[in-house]
Amino acid sequence: MTLEAKLDVHGFTLTDEEERRIRHQLGSLERRLSQRPEPTARLALERHVARRQVEVDLRVELGPLGPTLISHQLAEMPDHAVRLAVEDVERQLERHVASQRGESTFGVPSRREPESLRPHAPE
Repeated sequence: MTLEAKLDVHGFTLTDEEERRIRHQLGSLERRLSQRPEPTARLALERHVARRQVEVDLRVELGPLGPTLISHQLAEMPDHAVRLAVEDVERQLERHVASQRGESTFGVPSRREPESLRPHAPE
């Protein structure tokens, strides 16, 4: 299904180029969510003038019964902050799908040796 995206901008206006880049990022997320029923995304952008940064809050609902993936990011440019948020949500989605399959997600496996490989103390 197509991703229903809602964009809220607080405290500033986006240029046409920034909005085009943001739509492109959401389009890449939409391709990953194509197998999900009724995915929705809410993207809120807020400019902090004192910090010279844009705060992005991205919430993606994977469907009526699915979980909600959330990302909060800060960057100097709005399109860069959205890219960071979309990448974060994509990683969360990969972990979610891996856990549904029963796979280990990612990371360093346990460094502990199995008990059968440990040297035994003399008795």
